[in-house]
Amino acid sequence: MNKSMTGAVVVFANLIPLIGVLFYEWDAVLVLALFWIENLIIGGFNLLKMISCVVYLKAWPKLGLALFFVIHYGLFWTGHGIFLWDILGFDNIDESAVLGFKVDGLASLPAESAAIMVSFIRLYEPVIWLGLLGLFLSHLVQYIERFLLQGQLFKTDVGKLMNEPYKHVIVLHAGLLGGAFLLNHFNSPVWLLALIVVLKLVMDVRSTLKSKTTLDVVV
Repeated sequence: MNKSMTGAVVVFANLIPLIGVLFYEWDAVLVLALFWIENLIIGGFNLLKMISCVVYLKAWPKLGLALFFVIHYGLFWTGHGIFLWDILGFDNIDESAVLGFKVDGLASLPAESAAIMVSFIRLYEPVIWLGLLGLFLSHLVQYIERFLLQGQLFKTDVGKLMNEPYKHVIVLHAGLLGGAFLLNHFNSPVWLLALIVVLKLVMDVRSTLKSKTTLDVVV
């Protein structure tokens, strides 16, 4: 795989929402929902990395860290989704109506975030699938190229991966929530929405380049 493939795919994935905003009237809710769901994709690939390390190192007891990551990151992602849903002005969501079944107890919180995600997707399909596909492919390419083919798997451990996505996601969460406030305040002008997408693109590219530099130093 070409060494520049990861950077190219990251740029391509972020250009999809930018083109959507500038030429196809993608609105603020669609863009913010898209980037929130991307955080779930990030968490999913980080979990895959953790499991890959456990299998490679045969460190089976560390599967507990992977389970803890699912709970901790899941709550983090859920809280952001609920907050974002409220900021964007939607009414309280009925999980049973959206998901088709009733959930009680501790499972009600992840069920609420799942219902929010399903509602966002239903509201903006099929175009949201185009954006999600681009973002999924960008993280898939990073996993294959950087983590597997370039050997990050052999130079990291499960404990380090536990905190890995938060450095990127916390900044993105703060940016998205701040962006949601600004968009509501300014009535979602195209220039502001495009600026948010561009800033997110720059952040992703810088994160990708930093990851590449770190790997080169280690190697």
